[in-house]
Amino acid sequence: MKFFDFFTLGSSFLTLAPSPVLASPVTARDQLEYEYIVVGSGAGGGPLACRLAMAGHKTLLIEAGNDQNRNLNITVPAYQAIVSNDPKIRWDMFVNHYQDQTRAMRDPKYVYEVAPYQYHVGPDPPSGAKPLGILYPRAGTLGGCVTHNALILITPHASDWDGIASITGDNSWAATNMNQYLDKVYEWLPVEPTDPTILLSDLKLVQQLASGAAVMGVGPDPLAAVIGLANTLLNDPNSRLNPTRDSTQGFFQIPLIMKNGARTAVRDHIDATVQAGYPLTVRENCHVTNITFDTSGSTPKATGVNYLDGSYLYRASPLSGGQGTPGSATASKEVIISGGAYNTPQLLKLSGIGPSAELNNLNIPVVVDLPGVGTNMQDRYEIPVNVKHGSDFVVLNGCTFDEKPHDECLTRWENNPYVLAARGAYATNGLAGTMVVRSNYASTTDVDMFIFGGPVDFTGYYPGWADAAVADHKHWSWYTLKAHTRNRAGTVQLRSTDPLDTPIINFNYFDTGTTAGRADTLDLDAMIQAVNMSREALRRYSNYAILGGDAFIEEEPGLAVQSDEDIGQYIKDRAWGHHASCSAPIGVDNDPNAVLDSQFRVRGVQNLRVVDASVFPRIPGVFIQAPIMMVSEKAADVILNG
Repeated sequence: MKFFDFFTLGSSFLTLAPSPVLASPVTARDQLEYEYIVVGSGAGGGPLACRLAMAGHKTLLIEAGNDQNRNLNITVPAYQAIVSNDPKIRWDMFVNHYQDQTRAMRDPKYVYEVAPYQYHVGPDPPSGAKPLGILYPRAGTLGGCVTHNALILITPHASDWDGIASITGDNSWAATNMNQYLDKVYEWLPVEPTDPTILLSDLKLVQQLASGAAVMGVGPDPLAAVIGLANTLLNDPNSRLNPTRDSTQGFFQIPLIMKNGARTAVRDHIDATVQAGYPLTVRENCHVTNITFDTSGSTPKATGVNYLDGSYLYRASPLSGGQGTPGSATASKEVIISGGAYNTPQLLKLSGIGPSAELNNLNIPVVVDLPGVGTNMQDRYEIPVNVKHGSDFVVLNGCTFDEKPHDECLTRWENNPYVLAARGAYATNGLAGTMVVRSNYASTTDVDMFIFGGPVDFTGYYPGWADAAVADHKHWSWYTLKAHTRNRAGTVQLRSTDPLDTPIINFNYFDTGTTAGRADTLDLDAMIQAVNMSREALRRYSNYAILGGDAFIEEEPGLAVQSDEDIGQYIKDRAWGHHASCSAPIGVDNDPNAVLDSQFRVRGVQNLRVVDASVFPRIPGVFIQAPIMMVSEKAADVILNG
């Protein structure tokens, strides 16, 4: 049984300290008539707003959270777990993997509320506890979820873009054309791998990585590990020179969005745009409640937004409680919604755009009946294999992950240059390498599994997961992320007409979702294969005993879970995801569930677009932030250049 009070848990992480790499705070201005209004400052809205302003257009960027530029949690790469626990930043969404709550409660991560923002996790909740579901971390802060994610940047596969081109008949989505938008992302987004010399301080860590590399290598051990590790130096998982990159398997380093061992991403791009004097106004602590329309003509035309000014208004924030001050802003050209896979459908529906039956049930006047809003939602499946060693990983010595004076790793990170591991373990996200695999059940020739290894105890998301992940330095995880999943059955529905309420989110996992063509079974079989590969890496660990690593005991799934059938049940009970997308998809004119056309325009209205994770017809690639950023740059090109 676990019990958490988020007003005390991890309170040391709230310290605001000068950052050595971030610019001065973004300042808001109060003029409320603009050419463009962009709602949401994450991977979709942030870069787009910057491009519009850089082209000379008067642009308002609205963010429900605030700017945390002096908060070390958003800067130290190794704090990528801790930052998701920061009350100043986080939005706690609770979702259903299964609508059958009895089945959902089989997951030990299932959460109950025992008092406002106080939770019980797992079985045997106290009497009167309110079932909530599974925690799904989101971020309410300038830069959006890019500000609290794991920093991993894996670029999409060509099939992701070519698929949209095929669906829509719009060849501007072809992969060969989309490369230009990746170039535009790289203009402002620094990307670098973990300094490999950090790993050399810990031979046990090297031994675990060698065993994973051996699985992806060729020949007997130790030759297999040598070949596998050589790949990490010779190949880039984002290579644009390798013509078979999308299908290339191997053991790889992990590209991270950081510069000199410090996170820097969308938030910093926004700041730089404002500081350069472009006409970009950032309005923080501003929660948009609905889109306004001129309905005097034959087609409704978006004219602006209504909002509530105030800090921590949305009830996903553990600091929420205020009501806010109403206000409005107008856009002479367009309104662009970039709230993400959950909040974009919620805002569209609150504004009268969505399935008419749902809107009528809540007495929301229908502006346009779009049944696809809040459907088609997709995500990845993730699952771990975790072991516990008898002794600590040396690379984590002195790392307390709490920003206190005794956090020796933070002192090292702050006081040293990014040269030959001088900044230490905090200059990485904690995931040291990845097996990249095309499973036996892949739907295309693309790789479809990333199996990450790192000295962390990661079993998914629940209140307090960030502290549990680093509670000791003895754990090792191989954890799998399944790409190109087939389940398209997720939904986002309104809980009420109150814009400060969170929506009802159902993912409908595995056999409760898309089953046509054995979709659920094929995804599950790929995950079973990944668990077996993770265990194969752990078995090979002893073949490299010359490195001196000590023994371990498997904790998850555990020695009792051995058969493929048992592994499959374990996965169905405990899998999770964190790349929600596709809930307002692009599609063709004759598709009744298509919310957008190929130029991001919301169907049935004028001057309204969506640019964020919700626009994809199918979930792209392996990690979601790179494709969203590319979509953001494409949307800017479409808006500015037609």
